[in-house]
Amino acid sequence: MKKIIIIFVLSLLIIPAAVSAGCCGCDPVYEYSAKGEVKSAVWVRDVACVATGEIIDTLQAGQVVQITHKTDGWYKVVSTTGKVGWSGEQFFTITNKALTSSASSSISPSPSTKTTESAQTLTRLNGYILLQVEDNGEAWYVNPNNSKKYYMKDGAVAYEMMRSFGLGITDLDLEKVPAVSSMDEILKKGSICASYPMAAKLNGKILLQVQQNGEAWYVYPKNCYRIYMKDGAAAYEIMRYLGLGITNANLNIISTDTVSEVLGVKYDNQSEVTSSEIHPEIIIANDGPKFISSGSLIPGDGSFQKGSVPLGFNYAVINQYVLERINQERIQRGKPAIVSDQRMVDTASVWAEQMYLQGAITHTRKPVNMIAREWVWQNFKIEFAKDWGWLYENIGGGSYDQSQGINESIKASMDSLFDFYMAEESYNGIHYQTIMHDHLTHVGVGFYFAGDNQSGNLYTVLHYGGLYGQVPVINKVW
Repeated sequence: MKKIIIIFVLSLLIIPAAVSAGCCGCDPVYEYSAKGEVKSAVWVRDVACVATGEIIDTLQAGQVVQITHKTDGWYKVVSTTGKVGWSGEQFFTITNKALTSSASSSISPSPSTKTTESAQTLTRLNGYILLQVEDNGEAWYVNPNNSKKYYMKDGAVAYEMMRSFGLGITDLDLEKVPAVSSMDEILKKGSICASYPMAAKLNGKILLQVQQNGEAWYVYPKNCYRIYMKDGAAAYEIMRYLGLGITNANLNIISTDTVSEVLGVKYDNQSEVTSSEIHPEIIIANDGPKFISSGSLIPGDGSFQKGSVPLGFNYAVINQYVLERINQERIQRGKPAIVSDQRMVDTASVWAEQMYLQGAITHTRKPVNMIAREWVWQNFKIEFAKDWGWLYENIGGGSYDQSQGINESIKASMDSLFDFYMAEESYNGIHYQTIMHDHLTHVGVGFYFAGDNQSGNLYTVLHYGGLYGQVPVINKVW
């Protein structure tokens, strides 16, 4: 049977895609004289290489810079501050516009043109994305609910912000906030804040369309239009594109918080944090787990997996194979080995079944696209603020076939999946980042068998986690 590999991909859009994994800087460099307009905020590196290049400057969306050379996937540019380095070719549009001068390149840290260090003025930044231009262009979101800033490291964090800070909104109220279809369009629009009271009330907020499938929208505070954020990667791109440059001195005036701390308060209190009268309640269950841990397992017994579990399936063999593949990749790159944990096996196995029931290989937890660890908390009552520091999820398809040997065919499917994940190393893709995460301590894999005893398709889930030091690992000897 043909193997099916379906992957939900989040891409980090600040990293050039065309990078040679084997030999950075080995491609020929050609002289190339042109002017490039920056399509979205992008880093400038000292060499044309993600792996070894140091970030020396940040370019902002809309700036026009001089391009002097090109190589495979990269432009050599002169930044508005006079620094010379390399940026990804895909972040530029060749233009005849005038170069951005150094005097005009510093974006004001507030919607007004006056720069000030007063905290009162900086409250105007609620709902904005701030780019730390004096360092490496780090992106921060100022949550309008508490006026604190949150570091938006990458697409995965942007996804958590979408689901953590999002306000549920009805379709009727959402229609009162005009939408745009592209990032370019939203920058060209004038302000409608005075004409649309609902839009003005929600400016800078992330909205979740709860009567549909939890679609996420960002209301741009500068003009009160909303723009659709399909996933974490889209959110990361959009919010960086709309970011405002800010100095370190002004940034430091704004209090810092973390997404995990916000989620921890929510989980510890076991209550929904409502934010306005238009926010419908999304109730977190308080009546105990919906799914019970599979408990003690007989080594090699795969009966806790769901679906048409084929005769001869040996979970011990598969689990050990997956664990060794992960640790082989991590150790080769200087990362510590991790272990299997029964809790991860349980959560991954249950989600594999849920994907089958939804009929899709998906991260989406309905009805409101809750993040994976919120779903785990609801169904397993595992409190992340106290027990688990991290939870990441990779999903995919696959197949099994008795004619090839059940376990051998599943190993081949897992190899295909991991080959896909590891191929992202050249551009530091989100699946590769997950496997290599510094905070990981344990992993569990789960399957749903959609077929019969002879052959079929797999719904595959890998849950990776990081335990705090005081929590013992439930490690099975398979």
